Amino acid sequence: MKSRVRIAWSILATVALLAVCGHFLVHWATHQTLERLDAARASAQAGQFEQASVQVEELVAGFERHEHLLEFFLKRETVASVSVNLHGLAAYTNDDSIYDLASELDKAAQQVRMLEHLFCSVF
Repeated sequence: MKSRVRIAWSILATVALLAVCGHFLVHWATHQTLERLDAARASAQAGQFEQASVQVEELVAGFERHEHLLEFFLKRETVASVSVNLHGLAAYTNDDSIYDLASELDKAAQQVRMLEHLFCSVF
């Protein structure tokens, strides 16, 4: 009987540790992405479209590094949807489509916030 209780407690502790680590990792990944989105928005609003383009590339590369981590805790389709939208941001980094870029950056920011919300609603 005691071994069953110990096993149950160890499973509970493992799940709790996974939930806590997952919360911090998902928060960290989404926070990094949101900071990069804000930096790209600030550059575009200042008229520095070359710098905004570089920041969008760095944003996409950073998200790709965290993508597998996010997929461990969230549905792959949800993370892939955000990734697709982030990859499309580069097309809007010019003077002619500044309003479209602002709209797409807002949309991407909401999707990234949704990732963290989805994780928190499960755990």
